[in-house]
Parts: sequence; structure tokens; C-alpha cells
Amino acid sequence: MREEWFNLSFSIQDGIGTITLADETGENLISTKFLREFKNGLKVFHHSKDVKVILIRGNHKCFSRGVELKEISNHHSVEIADFLEFGWKVFNKLSEIRKPVIAEVSGDAFDAGFELTLLSDLVYASSDAQFGFPGIKKQNSPTFGGVTSLIDLVGIRFTKELLFRGNLISAQDALDWGIINGVYDPDKISGEVLSICKEIVNNDSQIFSYMKESVGKIIDLTRRLRLPDEISSFTICKDLK
Repeated sequence: MREEWFNLSFSIQDGIGTITLADETGENLISTKFLREFKNGLKVFHHSKDVKVILIRGNHKCFSRGVELKEISNHHSVEIADFLEFGWKVFNKLSEIRKPVIAEVSGDAFDAGFELTLLSDLVYASSDAQFGFPGIKKQNSPTFGGVTSLIDLVGIRFTKELLFRGNLISAQDALDWGIINGVYDPDKISGEVLSICKEIVNNDSQIFSYMKESVGKIIDLTRRLRLPDEISSFTICKDLK
């Protein structure tokens, strides 16, 4: 099974549901249309008995460079808040789905694209991948819930450094900090990640569902508490421009 949409394609084969981010810009920017398609793709995989593992990948040069800023550049604060809340709800589905979600990252994973990896269960990157919040330098703060996961992974001090400085980190640095699970050569990553997905498919999927539900409830509570502050931070920064 394979479907081609405007911003992504999805397929199901051998128990693996694959979402490939593929907008026409090659930057896989996160817009309202993207979020709707992504939500629908996740819904299909959530309900499909043929899907045991969900794999999210971009292209060879870019996973996602974050929010499509042109879409919200002329929006008022209320409209921006609605967009951010919708994006948060869609991204949070990754925790609600009771199936392992794996992100395969090549190239850039910036801002909301970085958050997408942080909300995945496992993340594997090519050696040329980069992660971070460069949008901070243009007053675009992360708002889709990924910062909560980053704090859990690396602690408050390193999270603040990424947020305050807007620096990028390499795949190896991300591995050293425990942000991702593995680094592979660019020409080998797809095959390696596919092997990992097949290994997980062969395990007991019922156990995964119980583990994800338990952990997801704990993390979801923290994310929900932070959501109003994240939206306020983003909209205030926009008003200051």
C-alpha cells in the first residue's frame, strides 16, 4: 500500500508503516496542510492491523527545517495560537499511538523538525545530520512539546544552552548527549534503520503498547502544563518584531 499526498507519502510493507516527508521545497516545512496530512497518516497507521512499527523519514538532505513561517507571518496572535495548539496536538499523537515510532534523520532537523525527532520513540541519524533550534535567533521559540522531552533526555542546563544560543549540534554530539540512538553513514542509514524496524516488528507488539501508554501518560501531563506558556512565548516574540 502506498499513498502520495502534497507534503508527504506513506506506505505499509512488512509490518512497517513509513511516512516520508516530501514537500515541493525539499525543506519539509510544517504548515497547516502538512499537519493535517501528517495527522491523517498517523491515524491510518494507528488503526491499521498491518502496521507494527511507524517510521518517519525526510529526504537525504533534510528531515525538516521547522514551521512554514510565511503562512503565519501575517497572522494575528489568536490565529498563531490556534496554529500552534493544532500542531502541538498533532505532534503529541506520537506519544498517544501505542506503537513504536522511529525517526530516520538525514540532513537538517531544525526547530519544529527537531521537536518531531524528540517526540519519536527512537531516533537514528546519518553522520551529516544536524539538530537544534536556530529559529531562536529570529525569535521563533519551540512550541510543539519537544522541549519537555529534551529536558528529560539531557537536563535543564544543556537544554537552556541550545535554546539561548540557537547553536546546532552534529549527529555525533546528539548521540553523545543521548538525544539520538545511533549514527550511520549516509549511504547506509536507510538499510540499517529498516533492519531495526524489522527486528522490532518480530517482537511482541502488545508489550510495546502497554509501555508506551504508561510512559506517554506521564510525559503528556508535563507537556500539557507547558503548552500555554509555549504558545504565549511564541506569540509574544512575534508581537515584538
